[in-house]
Amino acid sequence: MKRVLMVSCEGLGNGGVQAVMMNIVRNMHKEYLFDMLLFTSEKRYYDDEFLTYGGEIYRIPRYEGSNKLRKKIDYYIRGGNLYRRVKELLDVKGPFDIIHCNAEFESAPIMKAASECGIPVRITHTHIISQKNNFVATCLENYRKKIINIYATKSIGCSVEACRSFFLDSKKATVINNTYDDSRFNPKQHVYQDEDGLHILQVGRFCDTKNQLFTVDVLCQIRKQVENVHLSFVGFDMEGYEKLIRDKIKYLQLDEYVTFYPSNADIPRLLSKSTSFIFPSLHEGFGIAIIEAQAMGLRCFASTGVPRATDCGGVTFITLEDGAKVWADKIVESYKKYGNSKTEYDVSGYAITNVISSYKELYEGR
Repeated sequence: MKRVLMVSCEGLGNGGVQAVMMNIVRNMHKEYLFDMLLFTSEKRYYDDEFLTYGGEIYRIPRYEGSNKLRKKIDYYIRGGNLYRRVKELLDVKGPFDIIHCNAEFESAPIMKAASECGIPVRITHTHIISQKNNFVATCLENYRKKIINIYATKSIGCSVEACRSFFLDSKKATVINNTYDDSRFNPKQHVYQDEDGLHILQVGRFCDTKNQLFTVDVLCQIRKQVENVHLSFVGFDMEGYEKLIRDKIKYLQLDEYVTFYPSNADIPRLLSKSTSFIFPSLHEGFGIAIIEAQAMGLRCFASTGVPRATDCGGVTFITLEDGAKVWADKIVESYKKYGNSKTEYDVSGYAITNVISSYKELYEGR
């Protein structure tokens, strides 16, 4: 049985990238033995499940303190240390046949170490739109792109946009659709309740990119038109952003209209009870959450920073520049027209059962 070292983007929390990785592991663990490399010391949502498939978890934590300057310094200097520690790991725990790295720019030292340790199939997988906003970070990322270009044998991305922003030569990269678990996000497994009111759901870590503060503004505008409305957030905090959301909700006196759920909440159930899905991200490499929402029949409202490929028939794209009132108007208009009814969208192109063959071909070096 061939051995795969899967490299996460951080820990095994209940995020979109981790869901993609776990879908691969669940569906291929009988053919490949997976180990996992994480960059956090914390035990998170998928750790226990991953271990049931027979592999080991290795950890090389990033700086995990609260000092922002120290965290920024760690981003710039950790490449050399990561290269050494990954090479030691591969020497001691190897040999591996495949390394599948989902850690974006940490792929550079990892791909170099994997090449020098003789791993034949070296995959760099991007899930993001690369947008660095300072000169030093841009130069560092360009250098890392060159390293990846030299040492990765396969370059894959979740969308055309992600490949273009990340790889030096995106024409050599392969787009493989991010996958959702069609056994979990299956509307036939849920009884849809005809609940009163407009129920809006947003799923994603609490951070600037996911833009939950804007969602609160949208809720405030909807409240001027619809009295019976409720907003639910599902996610985990990133650098104190959740407190900013809660403070804004309190300031706008919207506390009774908002519920926060942890990242391990039953998302299919929450989707089945929701009217609309909102996704006002500043930018997304893909955004598997919006596919999961359409799989459950929801009408979705997304920013133009979300790739158009996510639209399976249920997405209305709106620019953030239009402002919260325009977003609110469109959501209310949809609610008045369709109520809480659900629609069947064709999301089959993103079902793990239909995409898994692409990963098998990659792992076999084809």
